[in-house]
Amino acid sequence: MSKKEEFDVDKEIERLARKSNIDIRGSEYSFENRIKKLDKEIDKMLDMKIKDFDENKKLKSDYLNIDYKQDTIDRYREKLKKI
Repeated sequence: MSKKEEFDVDKEIERLARKSNIDIRGSEYSFENRIKKLDKEIDKMLDMKIKDFDENKKLKSDYLNIDYKQDTIDRYREKLKKI
């Protein structure tokens, strides 16, 4: 018999199916890892934005809480009058 006649179709289909399954699982694993990395990056960016918001809010509250003394205000008034 020649090699063409010895070719077993069922074994070849099984081999290709096994290879395809391995490739599909590898692709799924890669996709899941990319999604996890994206989720981590999104969480990191959200945390940074929240932190920046809190810092800006704190700066505003610090500015509003500056305590001016009366003598400081009087000095500024005198300087303005001279101008």
